[in-house]
Amino acid sequence: MGTQQGPSHSLFWGLQSYVVIALAGSSFFPLLFRYQEHTVIILMVLCLGMCAVEKKSPWIRNPLDLPLWCFIVWVLCTVPFATDPAYSFAEWKKFVAQAGVFYWALLVLARCRNERLPQLVLQALVMGATLVACYALVEFIQRGGTWRDRFIRAHAYGSDYNWLSTYMVVAIPVAGSLLALGRVAWMRAAQILALGLTGAAQLFSYTRGGWLGHAAQGVTLALMIGGRRMAFGVLGVLAMIGAGLMAASHSGFQTDTVDAKTVDTRLMVWTIGLGEVAAHPVVGIGYGNNSFIKKFPEYSVEKQEHLPERERIIPAMHNTFLMVTLGSGLPALLSFVWIFVALLGRLIPIPWSRERGQVGSLISAGIGLAVIGFAVRNLFDYMFMGSLAHIFWLLAAVGITVTGPAWRGAGSGRQPGSPQDESLSHRQLSP
Repeated sequence: MGTQQGPSHSLFWGLQSYVVIALAGSSFFPLLFRYQEHTVIILMVLCLGMCAVEKKSPWIRNPLDLPLWCFIVWVLCTVPFATDPAYSFAEWKKFVAQAGVFYWALLVLARCRNERLPQLVLQALVMGATLVACYALVEFIQRGGTWRDRFIRAHAYGSDYNWLSTYMVVAIPVAGSLLALGRVAWMRAAQILALGLTGAAQLFSYTRGGWLGHAAQGVTLALMIGGRRMAFGVLGVLAMIGAGLMAASHSGFQTDTVDAKTVDTRLMVWTIGLGEVAAHPVVGIGYGNNSFIKKFPEYSVEKQEHLPERERIIPAMHNTFLMVTLGSGLPALLSFVWIFVALLGRLIPIPWSRERGQVGSLISAGIGLAVIGFAVRNLFDYMFMGSLAHIFWLLAAVGITVTGPAWRGAGSGRQPGSPQDESLSHRQLSP
């Protein structure tokens, strides 16, 4: 995979690969985000310098280039029309920095020439999610959490149940793909344990948006494996689970979980947001989650304290796609959705076939399901930010790498992770 490199160059790219692995595992801890962000920026500059020394282009062409750059350029063009241009420009810079993680990881994965690196990145990601799940479950029990209702909910370390739920939506299908790839008993046992812990953390986060993300993943997986008949079967099971939850609420269990008050408040703010989209369909009112409150300061928490809880307007869109539309207009929404469509088209082509690349297909399918769940989760909250955005872009880079012709061609003769490949990979990663 690629041309020969000198010892110093191999050392440089090998060290970069270790940082990618470390970033994947540590991205579940938001307190580390600023350090990660600064580290990635420094490493990106170093990578560009190394590419200049090697006289090789740092650009790895991929299907996200056009939609991603359309989105970046369009949002920048709408900044002068924002309610608060300085704030919108700052939020735009954050998105550009997050997208930089994608291009940096894609370059490192391409230049390291290590067929096991994508799996190592995913294993680190699942390990980080499992550690967060362990913390969330212990803290949930210590605070008196119960299966009876969601008055106490499991939280992620350094954040809340919304973040925990989104972490699990992304991590669970990746853990499932690694379980399908497992060839050694202890590795399969580790992935089963990870699935059990992350699944329990998701359950006790009591976040319905996260549960709906898994429902979408389940239906998609059924379509991939068994077609429409299996998908309808999964939908039937999900309907019975929903009916069971409603029946339990009438018996005094999970009454707060099925309460529609948060749905009502979302519908109220979405109605206001859509009204503003109709008034500013092209350039919006300013990119960023806080642009809504800057446009409507009367909906701030302080000015609504006197209102009953059900009459309060939550001061944000609580929907990433609507936030993008409100902030930068319909062209921004189209390019933003295009990013997801282009990525899923690469990860889960129609019709999907496991034979297209064996290991690569299983990895890409797991990442594709993670992307679908992440998209659904963002329909109910703004979760495309911070370390969650880092995780998304890392997964996108891994998925595009393992579905590329160079990786598939190099791995067609053996399974990455086989004994023969193990020794080769260690030599490639070693200085």
